[in-house]
Amino acid sequence: MPRFSLPKFSLIVLSYQSGSYLERCIEALKAQSGDYEIILADNGSTDGAPQAVLARHPDVRFVDNGGNLGFAKGMNQAARHAQGQWLCFINPDVFVHATWLAQMAVAIGTHSDTRIFTSLQLDPQDQTILDGAGDGMTWFGFPYRMGYRAPKPPHIPVSEVFSPCGAAFVIERSLFESLGGFYERFFIYCEDADLGYRARLTGERTLLVPDAKVDHIGSATLGARSDFALYYGYRNRLWLYLKNTPAPVMWLTALPHLLLSLCIAAKDVLKGRGKVVARALRDAVSGLGPVLNDRRHVQRTRRLPAVGLLRQLTWSPRLIGRRGLDLRKPK
Repeated sequence: MPRFSLPKFSLIVLSYQSGSYLERCIEALKAQSGDYEIILADNGSTDGAPQAVLARHPDVRFVDNGGNLGFAKGMNQAARHAQGQWLCFINPDVFVHATWLAQMAVAIGTHSDTRIFTSLQLDPQDQTILDGAGDGMTWFGFPYRMGYRAPKPPHIPVSEVFSPCGAAFVIERSLFESLGGFYERFFIYCEDADLGYRARLTGERTLLVPDAKVDHIGSATLGARSDFALYYGYRNRLWLYLKNTPAPVMWLTALPHLLLSLCIAAKDVLKGRGKVVARALRDAVSGLGPVLNDRRHVQRTRRLPAVGLLRQLTWSPRLIGRRGLDLRKPK
């Protein structure tokens, strides 16, 4: 039947050589209850997976990005086709649990002052192991996925986290648009931390919804430590720090950020990855001009005081060392 009203949620999946994971991802989304549409955008896959999904699910809206635009630009392009008030960004290797959307809807209704919500991510093979519980930001400017590969605590309350994990999160459409969407210069990696960082600087917050569970395979397409992932991780982490960190915070953290970056780089060089690291750092420095131009806008629109940001960073060496859960009670 034709739809005469706009959906509340737009569930957006971006595929690229996603194989059999894509069908399972879409089927899990179609099993949700609520008022939603599903948008499948594709970045030029040649594996036939998007076509197979559309043949089985003709009600899924399809956006052909025409080539590999990367995660940031690909998702931005898909979001322009969305009709929902709330945008739900979901990786193709994520399988939402049966009540995922319903739990997100409850959280949205309960926390009317919040416009970003992130999922509790579990290991598909072992539901007692976390894949992640939102993203944290260390005091020296490194984002990290909290709780990665840690045992799942018996109870996790609804909590404030620094930023959402891009595997599966929900953001109000108007906020996403006002932020300019994902930062397309990144191409891929760190774009979720960047979006959450920019939102936080404007006075927004992100809540972890522990009952909104997903299974996440992680790096199913690209590989966790491939040369591709290593390159964009190094380059984008530096850009993330330089673009978003307010000057007073940078004065305190720039030297530790630099020294720790060099230490990590040295380890990868000793592992034979020196060419990739060198290329990433070279391109990070040579591409700084546009990033610093964009920094001016970020800092000009900042509403969060520097001292407020410092309070929201992860300072505990114990938590940082083991990717621990730095969960804050919502105020």
